[in-house]
Amino acid sequence: MSKLFLRHGEVENKKDIFYGDLAGYQLSKKGIHQAESAANYIFNNFDIKYIYSSPLLRARQTAQPLSKLFEIEVNYTNNLIEWGGIKLWKGKTFEEFSQTDEYKLYIDDPLKIKSSEESYLDVYKRVQELFKNTDKAIFVSHQDTIRSFTYYELEDDNFNNNKPEHCSIHEIKNDELLVHTYPD
Repeated sequence: MSKLFLRHGEVENKKDIFYGDLAGYQLSKKGIHQAESAANYIFNNFDIKYIYSSPLLRARQTAQPLSKLFEIEVNYTNNLIEWGGIKLWKGKTFEEFSQTDEYKLYIDDPLKIKSSEESYLDVYKRVQELFKNTDKAIFVSHQDTIRSFTYYELEDDNFNNNKPEHCSIHEIKNDELLVHTYPD
């Protein structure tokens, strides 16, 4: 009964923009390689029957090698889309948005952010709706979406624990989080 989360691969972002849930950001060459490596690891180690993905381009691109290997069609769902973030951050460079009070909260205790478009608890609820009704599945998503889910699902004591890296594989098994590593 595998249930895996796969964060999308590294994104082409030369201007270092906060893209959050903005459309159009694609994987870099490294990100494509990460997605292929993760897909091979998953294919060789897990029995997957369903692939669910955020509809954002970077997640779709990450899901494609899985779809090809498993010969399973990807189900795209907004339940896995990235946390909307802070509206004023979107399209701003890291240098610009990292100077805000909200960014300091994001680093120290993201749960205290009150100016986001969507709460982390709401992110958890939309992912949980999909998660609880599915077995032998992989969910291709985004950093804050995955960490929102694992934080609430596992009743963690620190939101900043378990922040997924690009193409990291997080498995929830017996109410524990297992982070799988594989040769890159």
